[in-house]
Amino acid sequence: MPQPQVSMPTATDTQITPRLLIVDDELAVLKLVKALLNRHEYEVVTCQSGAEGLKLLNAGVFDCIITDALMPEMSGYDFVQSIRKQPQFANLPILMLTRKRHRQDVKKAVDSGVSDYVLKPIDEHLFLDKIELCLKKGSGKRHVFELPLTGPLSQGTVQLPCEVTSVSEADLTLWTQLPLPAEQEFTLRTKIFHEIGIDVPHMKLINCELISGSPERGTGYEIKFAFIGVAEEDLRKIRAWIQKEAIKRRN
Repeated sequence: MPQPQVSMPTATDTQITPRLLIVDDELAVLKLVKALLNRHEYEVVTCQSGAEGLKLLNAGVFDCIITDALMPEMSGYDFVQSIRKQPQFANLPILMLTRKRHRQDVKKAVDSGVSDYVLKPIDEHLFLDKIELCLKKGSGKRHVFELPLTGPLSQGTVQLPCEVTSVSEADLTLWTQLPLPAEQEFTLRTKIFHEIGIDVPHMKLINCELISGSPERGTGYEIKFAFIGVAEEDLRKIRAWIQKEAIKRRN
């Protein structure tokens, strides 16, 4: 089996470079993902099995794990569950990168403990955005189209009244007067997805932050939900709708 490939930071680095572990049995995928992340100044370690991934994880320090779902001997789901059984890795961001796109596949990944779910073939902007969101817990730089929302489309509920403040290809943000704990189950009802023309995607709460709102809103909580496992067709619809709405506002 090929040895893990490591890309080390240079001596001229002035900031701590995020260190990512990529696990995939397809060498071509490893090379593609590594080249992409290296261009964006991530340090990358790769390997081709879950067993090797666990050895590397326990021997070093990583800021994020990206794993395939279907691999021989140890699946990505089993790999993630093995990581989550270790208390020191309870909050380690884990992305599953896979071609499996059915809702039951997404649910299986979320139940195993992944932080997010990305479909192959890779959409570069969305992939980078999801990594940044995991590393920064929702406050990182944006690589995707995002549109602030007002009016009827901004109204929604997550088991409590709320206001949807923005939607992007990767996530949805809302404002409410009460916090929503990460472990709390929720149901979001909003007209946005009907307007876009897609089913409500699987969502996961990634950030709930107390903020000082506008004079009209007052102090409340900004809550961000990541879209998990959005199909390429739905992603195109979200992107097209955001671009169309942005053009309408400029005119």
